[in-house]
Amino acid sequence: MTKNAAIHSFFSSFGLTAFPATSVPTSGEEKPEYPYITYNVNTDQGVERVLGTASLWYRTESWTGINAKIDEISQTIGTRITLACDEGGIVVRKGSPWAQPMGDDSDNMVKRKILTFEFLFATTY
Repeated sequence: MTKNAAIHSFFSSFGLTAFPATSVPTSGEEKPEYPYITYNVNTDQGVERVLGTASLWYRTESWTGINAKIDEISQTIGTRITLACDEGGIVVRKGSPWAQPMGDDSDNMVKRKILTFEFLFATTY
């Protein structure tokens, strides 16, 4: 599994559809339904640390569901989790600040939380 595939698999493992932030369909039948995750992670090689983010998108009146999903992600990671990939491994840790609440100026029902991650790439290329 490539580094990008491992990262996508990680974000897809939480029961929500995951998209790279630059590849979210914006119209038609492919436009995602809430809730979903978008992520932005640059990859590296050798032994390098990279910060990445993920956004959880919910459309609801309450923050309860999105906060519960963040707790689930936090518990899954614990202090760290390692993702296997063809080139070696990627250690994932929670970054700081861990979770930041956001809204959507065009729709007050949209709840968004931005999560910060630290990825340690221990890969050959």
